[in-house]
Formats: sequence, C-alpha cells, structure tokens
Amino acid sequence: AAGTSFPNVFSGMCVAKQGKTSMAVANALGANVQNVFLALAIPWTIQSFLIEGGPFPMKVENLLPAILECLITLVPVVVIFICYGYRMPRWSGVFYLVVYVIYLIFALGQQVSHCPIWPLQCGDEPPL
Repeated sequence: AAGTSFPNVFSGMCVAKQGKTSMAVANALGANVQNVFLALAIPWTIQSFLIEGGPFPMKVENLLPAILECLITLVPVVVIFICYGYRMPRWSGVFYLVVYVIYLIFALGQQVSHCPIWPLQCGDEPPL
C-alpha cells in the first residue's frame, strides 16, 4: 500500500502548499477509491475466473467490529471538518496520525490474537 500511496501523498502535499486544498482532497479521495477498486476487483476476478471457475465462498460473519472501527475513525474527521467551518486546522493532521496509530495497534492485535474484539477476551481463551 505504501508504494501506491506515497506518490499521492507527495503530490497532495505539493498542491496543498500551493493553496489548492480542494485539489489535494480530490487527489486523495480519487486515488484511494482507485486503489480500493483495483485492489479488490483484480484479485476477485482472478479468483473467480481463473482459480475457482466461478463464484467462491467468502467469510463475512462478525463484521460489526470492523464497521465500528471505520465509524470511530471517520467520525472525528467529519466533526472537526464541520466544527472548523469546513476546513481542516493544522493540528488535525497530528490528531489523525494518532488515531491511525491507535487503529493499527488494534488491527495488529486482532490479527495476532485471532480475536475480532481484541483487546477484549474472545470466548474461553485465556487472556494474552
């Protein structure tokens, strides 16, 4: 992900310094949408047509923790944006980085522990 995102971050920083913040936001949103569509569509197409020869089952249970994580990371962005007159204050960048680091800690904890509600205890497993 870093290989495809770094050029977008750099170009966004350049146009933001030129005062073209709308272009920076549009670049970030467009690049992320494109990355998601390509990152999801290409592997699924290969899996469907070349490997499985048709539809394949996907594990989709227990999506609530992932949905809550997305909501918890999105709400501060929207609240800050609205409260500051539809602008992003300078300090918000540091705040978003802190929120992202917290998200990474939770995501890594969930992957390592195989527990979608980490740091809470899953089932009858002893705490880590």
